[in-house]
Amino acid sequence: MTSYATRLILGQAAEHIQSKPSITERDPEIRAAAQEAIASSKRRWWSKRPQADIILSAHDRQVLRRVKSRAWHLDCGFKCCCFTVGLDGIVGLIPFIGDAIGSLLALHLVNMASKADLPSHIMFRMLINVFIDFFLGLTPIAGDILDVMFKANWRNYLILEEYLFLRRRDELRAEQGLVPSHHNHHPPGDYGSTAHADPAQHALPASTSSAPAPLPAPQKSSKKSK
Repeated sequence: MTSYATRLILGQAAEHIQSKPSITERDPEIRAAAQEAIASSKRRWWSKRPQADIILSAHDRQVLRRVKSRAWHLDCGFKCCCFTVGLDGIVGLIPFIGDAIGSLLALHLVNMASKADLPSHIMFRMLINVFIDFFLGLTPIAGDILDVMFKANWRNYLILEEYLFLRRRDELRAEQGLVPSHHNHHPPGDYGSTAHADPAQHALPASTSSAPAPLPAPQKSSKKSK
């Protein structure tokens, strides 16, 4: 039973991480905006071709790139057999303190991501991944394999990437006079949902737009002079 559950969890985790395309490929609006920004950007012949994150603000782009670099080194640093292993998987092999060190590194990555002004539900999803990664690593041998395959840091990078691009997409919609999808109030499910809010649900009732009744004029007190 334990071996079957291990194979089941490993298979779902590996398939989820490897087969899930980036938000820049899944969302047509983000892809079109990135292509337009890349085409209109001015660059020298020796400079690198801009990436899709060119549509993000300079601050968000810097945070995203730092988190991506850290997550890559922690979870996907090099290939071993048929899967990738990072620093987190190697540190997790240290008895007793390995899992604690890996969790501290993962929490530091979450703190780096929080510099992008993330809402509470995004932070909560990242912390849940860290806790799952920690408890998976507590199981001897099988836990270390599960820890390597789960890749909590890379998952948190994907969550950050999707949120920043969806937030930027809504900003572009607002600049064009379109109604944003309000994803801040409706957190995406498994790495995002592109459901749109109904503008009619946010319309004000007619009574609120009517002009208030005029105040009665003050009455003048008339006193007869003696």
